[in-house]
Amino acid sequence: MNNFNKKLLKTLSVSALGLALASGAANAENLKMLTAWGGNHSGTANMAYGYNDLVSSLSSGAITIKPSGPEVVAAGKQLQPVSAGVFDIIYTHGLYHTGTTGIGAAIDAVEGDVDKRRSSGIWDWADNHYQTTQNLKILSIPTATTGFRFFLKEAMDPGSKLSGKKIRALPSYNKIVGSLGGTAVIIPFGELYSATEKGVIDGLVWPAVGAVGYKFHEVAPYLGEPAFGTVSYLIMMNLDKFNSLDGDSQKVLLDAGYQLEKNTIGIFKNLLKVENAAMVAAGAKTTSIGYTLDEANALYAARAMEVAVEQSGATGEAFRDFVASKGM
Repeated sequence: MNNFNKKLLKTLSVSALGLALASGAANAENLKMLTAWGGNHSGTANMAYGYNDLVSSLSSGAITIKPSGPEVVAAGKQLQPVSAGVFDIIYTHGLYHTGTTGIGAAIDAVEGDVDKRRSSGIWDWADNHYQTTQNLKILSIPTATTGFRFFLKEAMDPGSKLSGKKIRALPSYNKIVGSLGGTAVIIPFGELYSATEKGVIDGLVWPAVGAVGYKFHEVAPYLGEPAFGTVSYLIMMNLDKFNSLDGDSQKVLLDAGYQLEKNTIGIFKNLLKVENAAMVAAGAKTTSIGYTLDEANALYAARAMEVAVEQSGATGEAFRDFVASKGM
């Protein structure tokens, strides 16, 4: 884990102490977590590991969570073993299981205000969906409002834009790639560095925070601006396991999830500054993608909701309409 991640993770853990006194005495539990990325990913370091530290603090050490990464179960195959109870908790993103449901990916299109997501009922809507369809209880939806960005091998040409370029892009952001003339291709994230280095792809779309740990800036040194959208991760628990816990333990897990959501906004804004500076110091440069932030956000949000409808049909339409009805 990078030093700046360690420092921010320590800050996150300390911030949990204010909640520690409010939680009851949880029973001892040793839980197993799957994470879609390893500890060199800023999201894993500050969200997954940060959540585990919060749970430990709130339970006075009674509840421990042992994380395992994609070296144990591939990122795109982690949902099923948690749904089945082989593992207890998953830290992931909805784009990694769109073949199962498009709702998780569509949460990226929702305004990132933590409390409005909850008071509007959107958080509960998503939670009910995963409970009834995947046997999973949402514990937290930590969201990086720092969004996604393009990492390109060459600077964006204002005239030709991405015409003729192959860009690694998952479904929620292939619309913005296509609108710039590029061709969206899917490549497993573990192959991204070598594929970019060898010229198999001309760039990739990746969360604005988290790329530095994979050194994407070494092979794609042009950082597209503006970054766009929000990145809403999911921390979920096998529903049967959650229901088997005592009330105090359940409260600890949910309180930690809410605190993580509150912490994440500021932590990732700070991380963006630190990671941008680190990449620029290593030779990276910025390049405009030719859109204003509002234009890029609109394209991204529209596509994220389309994914929900394409993958989940009437359920996706219901989620889209519910979010729209709340003005979010």
